[in-house]
Amino acid sequence: MKVKKILTIMVVCFSGLIFRLAPAQAALITIEIEAVVDSVDDPFGYLEGKIIVGDIITGSYTYDSLTPDSNPWPTLGRYEYHAPPYGIFLSVGGFEFETNPGNVDFFISIENDHPPDDNYLVRSHNNLPLSNGTLIGGISWLLNDPTGNALSSTDLLTTAPVLDDWGFNRLTVNGGTPAIPFGILSHVTSAIPEPGTIMLLGLGGLMLRRRTLKKR
Repeated sequence: MKVKKILTIMVVCFSGLIFRLAPAQAALITIEIEAVVDSVDDPFGYLEGKIIVGDIITGSYTYDSLTPDSNPWPTLGRYEYHAPPYGIFLSVGGFEFETNPGNVDFFISIENDHPPDDNYLVRSHNNLPLSNGTLIGGISWLLNDPTGNALSSTDLLTTAPVLDDWGFNRLTVNGGTPAIPFGILSHVTSAIPEPGTIMLLGLGGLMLRRRTLKKR
């Protein structure tokens, strides 16, 4: 009986520790995405012919849902990141496109009824070169809803955007040099929080529910 009682106490203490840590940990959000390549403009062969229309892009982006808004406008939110682990990572055709962890310049911009559109923009300015040395200029994902119904505020999302809510969906990668550029255009077909993010958000939500019930 003593052993059982000790085990019960340990489980309760461990559970309490998890719930206590969950809100802080749940601030780190990673969204996994998949996309389909729509067009490739690479006349100078930076991509070595390895990426073609129809290829599947996989990857993710990471941000902190507690980041303060750096834009004063009520219809436009801007959330900036300048250190790892924040940024974006994409893989396709044997190449990896990713934020430079040594020089992070990554942000999420959210426009709500920014007359009259809603926009959700993920962008990384500073990125690592490809394995063949090709420079990457920018990686961005833009969602646009001209009806202004997709968003209700400029707050950062704590989960993935609902793709069906948006009329325009464009994932873009560009690079090379200003005089001799290349570009990849694609559209995102899946956006979901990674399993770890789902678990932590679930724990945080359960804890808040327990607190609410206690107050009643």
